[in-house]
Order: sequence, then structure tokens, then C-alpha cells
Amino acid sequence: MPVRGPDRDSDTSSDDYLRAQFRIEPHAGAGCPVLDAGEHGSDVSQDLRHGTTSCDGDCECRSEVTDRTDGEATYIRTDVTDRCVCPVFQQHDCIASIEGVEDGCLSVSITTPTRSELEAIVGDLRETGATIHLERIEGAGDAASTDSHAIEIDTANLTEKQREAVVAAVESGYYETPRRAALDDLADQLEVSKSAVSQRLNAVESKLVTSLVYG
Repeated sequence: MPVRGPDRDSDTSSDDYLRAQFRIEPHAGAGCPVLDAGEHGSDVSQDLRHGTTSCDGDCECRSEVTDRTDGEATYIRTDVTDRCVCPVFQQHDCIASIEGVEDGCLSVSITTPTRSELEAIVGDLRETGATIHLERIEGAGDAASTDSHAIEIDTANLTEKQREAVVAAVESGYYETPRRAALDDLADQLEVSKSAVSQRLNAVESKLVTSLVYG
């Protein structure tokens, strides 16, 4: 189930919204039970239940994590902590959907009406100590067109190693859905450690966020 942000007046709706796909690694202190229950490729259905209008001190995570291989499902019911990422979405004008577990991260789709709203969400997620990996951003374009357009990054701002890593990732199918390559595959191809590949791709993704917000 999508996590919806605070209600807004209908007059504030826009045809020029943004749709972004992230991999989010919560802070270790969050003790995220969804990650603990899910392996690579698991599907997630998640909802937050709270007694007030926010998750402050009274919020519960209810999730179902399903293994795509054998269909076995795990039901989770646990209290939310200040390191959890899900309450962040409740505080913003967005629709966020936790879709699965990929490479030890939550795969999250976020739709927002503006660039500044997306920037604020990313900032608040990082305040929880989470590591954010941006995978894809699409803009709706003007109302007269039904075609989406991808937002591109200027590769002149990348180092040679970052460019090499992201090219390898794209060509190997790392950014496809479902993935055709994992971080381990890229590490073997580039002859570097898995953490080195992750750091280089994360740097590229961070520059893409900056390009999105200020470009």
C-alpha cells in the first residue's frame, strides 16, 4: 500500500509532477524488520498505522514481505523508531510506495508535485541516517503531452572512475527492472570491491539529484 503524505487542496494539483525511483538503505539503528525479512528480489506491501495525524510516538509498521521465488510471505508488525524512513513520507506532499528489497535496500517509488518537495524528502531521509541511491527520475511534462521525459545528468561533472562505473551499470542492466546485474557483477567487471562500485554509483546519483533540483 502506498504511503501518502498530508492532504492538500485540490487546487494545488499539477500536471508537471515528478516520479522517482530510489534504493534506500535505512540507518542500522532503525533495525528495519522489512529488510531483515526480505532477500534480494522480495516484494513488499507496507502500511503505517497511527492514532494521531503524525507518527510522533504512536506509529506502527505493518508489512507483508513475499519471496518472489516460492511465494512464501512473512507478516511484520512493529513499532516505528526515529531512524525509520517511512514516517518521512507522511510529512510531505507525495505518494511513496515500498515495492521490494534489492541489494539490502528498500526499493521505493516516490511521486511529488515539485522539485523542491523531492529535495526536501531526500534531505529528511538523510537526516534519519539513511543512505539514498537514486535510480531513475521522470517528469510528466506539460499537460498537452502524454510523453514522459527523463532528466539527464551532465557527464562532464563525473570523474573517469564514476563514468566508467555508471556506463558499466547501464550496459549490464543494473538499472533495469528487474535487474540483470548486481553490485557483485559490476565489481567483478571493473575489478574493484563491491563497496567501491557502490560509492561511485552513489556519487553519480547524488549529482543527478543536484542536477534535478538546481538544473
